[in-house]
Amino acid sequence: MSKDVQMTFRVESDLREQFSAAAANQNLPAAQVLRELMRGYIKQVNQSSQPEHHPVRVGVSEAEMRRREAAMKFAWASAGLEGFKPAKNAEVQALRFVRGEIDLDEYMRMGPDDE
Repeated sequence: MSKDVQMTFRVESDLREQFSAAAANQNLPAAQVLRELMRGYIKQVNQSSQPEHHPVRVGVSEAEMRRREAAMKFAWASAGLEGFKPAKNAEVQALRFVRGEIDLDEYMRMGPDDE
């Protein structure tokens, strides 16, 4: 998902400074943290039990997809060195996670036979 829009909003200078420092302390860009917070909020809203609730789909950026794919390949290579090969369904689930079709919590809850 490309970053094609910009959001501008006002916050107290002290809040901005503290937020920027906290993100920098974690070696993360503040914008990345804000995007993750936004995704978390969408997830929270989607888990709401309100009858008028309509799910909102959260995708992942191209950079996040590349990061997830690299991590997946590394994990598979590590498992391969130990003589293990992932089940076909595990590969399918991992690819769904890489593309942002499912989140990490959902991916981790799935068993190798789930589709």
